[in-house]
Amino acid sequence: MINLKNIVALAIATFVSSPLAAQSNNDVQQNRTIWQGPAAASEMAIWQQRALFASELHGLVLADKQLLNVMVPGQFEYLAVHGDTALTYDTQVDQVQGISLSFSNTQRLSLLPKRAFQVEWLCLQPRLADGNLYAWIGDDAGHSEQWLLSSGGEWQPQLVRSLAISMGALKCAVDDNEQLFVLDNHQGVWRYPAAPHMADESELVSYLPDNQYSGLAFDNGNIVLMDESGQIFDIDGSQIAAPFKGREALESLYVAEKQLWAYSDDDDQFYQANWQLKAALTSTVSERIKEIPTAVESDISDRAGDTMDDPAIWVHPTMPEKSRVLGTNKRWGLLSFSMQGKQLQAIAAGRVNNVDIRQQVLLGGEYRDIAVASNRDRNSLSIFNINEHGKLTQLAEQATTLTDIYGLCMYQPSEDELYVFANEKSGLVKQIALQWQGNHLKATEVREFSVPSQPEGCVADDLNKQLFLGEENVGIWAFNLDSRSTKLTGEMIIKAGGPLVADIEGISLYQTNNETGYLVVSSQGNDSYLLYKSTAPYSYIDRFRIGINGKQGMDGSAETDGLDVTAHSVGRGVWSQGMMVVQDGRNRMPDQNQNFKWVPWSEISQALLLERKD
Repeated sequence: MINLKNIVALAIATFVSSPLAAQSNNDVQQNRTIWQGPAAASEMAIWQQRALFASELHGLVLADKQLLNVMVPGQFEYLAVHGDTALTYDTQVDQVQGISLSFSNTQRLSLLPKRAFQVEWLCLQPRLADGNLYAWIGDDAGHSEQWLLSSGGEWQPQLVRSLAISMGALKCAVDDNEQLFVLDNHQGVWRYPAAPHMADESELVSYLPDNQYSGLAFDNGNIVLMDESGQIFDIDGSQIAAPFKGREALESLYVAEKQLWAYSDDDDQFYQANWQLKAALTSTVSERIKEIPTAVESDISDRAGDTMDDPAIWVHPTMPEKSRVLGTNKRWGLLSFSMQGKQLQAIAAGRVNNVDIRQQVLLGGEYRDIAVASNRDRNSLSIFNINEHGKLTQLAEQATTLTDIYGLCMYQPSEDELYVFANEKSGLVKQIALQWQGNHLKATEVREFSVPSQPEGCVADDLNKQLFLGEENVGIWAFNLDSRSTKLTGEMIIKAGGPLVADIEGISLYQTNNETGYLVVSSQGNDSYLLYKSTAPYSYIDRFRIGINGKQGMDGSAETDGLDVTAHSVGRGVWSQGMMVVQDGRNRMPDQNQNFKWVPWSEISQALLLERKD
């Protein structure tokens, strides 16, 4: 709400000290304008074609028709604006403050919780991929955090992740390719991946040791820097303009269209200058990958580090909403989760890596549901019976002749036949028959074949009698399982490159009652999931990511190892077309141990327009 008393008091104070109206500078060549601004203001932005200031003495102040109007009284430092949302720092309570801007009803939004570090810079990050608004805050001692501020237009601040950054950081900005740029006076300009699913990586993109830069901004996708004398430089440190010649102690560079603003700490006023890059730098905006928000996330691993790996879906025979998700904790054993993500069982089977399920297999005169996992402790197969309620019971472990067992998938060519394909890092693959004997399944190796380098993820198409196997750094192979040959020869059907970025990890098959379907692949190198037709010529369909669900407080998924899909109903409504579950290698909001995420297949179908593409 605009405070009239503060408007009058501030306007009088300003007019007494100097005229508030924009003053033309005598230096015509520089074409500068002096904006007095409110006292104790050091950062500004443009909102609704008006200058907006953050003042430690008066609060949030708007310049409108040669008057300074206090929109929100307070003690504010730092300022970033996107749309009708402003972000600033309330020095009175030492907390980041959001503000909803309006000419008639400007309001404070809820404060971000008090941080363990003193906030010394901030910037906003609107994301087109999910429509959410994020922020980066940090200090000069190496601390920074990414926050989700609003989702679906609702202000709901949530910590996404913490990120260690360069010492001496003083300004930040995020570009259209979701890269966070941070300026520090010791070394120069750093770049960090800013998408919430990305790895915590850093790159010194411009080495400018012991620099005097005080401003960082973007102009049409190009970085511009300003030093304390008001000279403007490009990302390489080459001077490209001097619009504020003769001024000192300039900071807080702001760029809007063809104008620059900067604040002088010496004389406590802002300067405005006309601006246009002499030669526009070329910048390419990366393709935006569709994002589908997480619908459910599992309980987290009981230990830190890379622990979760591969999931599998068990479908309840009569009550699909009571289906379960199995997942490997590759340091400990096999886990079972409800459809709501609650852990129901944990079996200490050892270092199981990959798991797969086949249901209604006729074994020993009974129809059984069986799960098998590759066990790296003993290069063996860990085998589990699943009863009609989804409860796991471990059966006798079976040895293999593999020396470094890794990936695994199952194959059921008929109702009473069951096989496992298990591979090792050398590229060797074994086909192993499982036959009921007494009260357990006995494993017998029936043939072997290989690929040139390390495989892991695989899936068998029972209807079409094909095996799809991922060679992690190369591509996806198809093997004809109808062949009687003791050594199968495969065909490389999908090569890494383009949308498929190595490592190639989890592979699964979404298949309805007909014989065609979608091959679903984890493209670990860019945190996405790709769909291909599961029959020749295996054409590429589309790709997507699993993203943040702000309303439910769940992050998306990234660096996925294993995944699974099913076309069977696992519940009502959106779940009636099945689901997809993935391992999340970077569990955030906040940073936590790894877990699994899942989404309804209907959401994937709708986002990728699959019905139109069939």
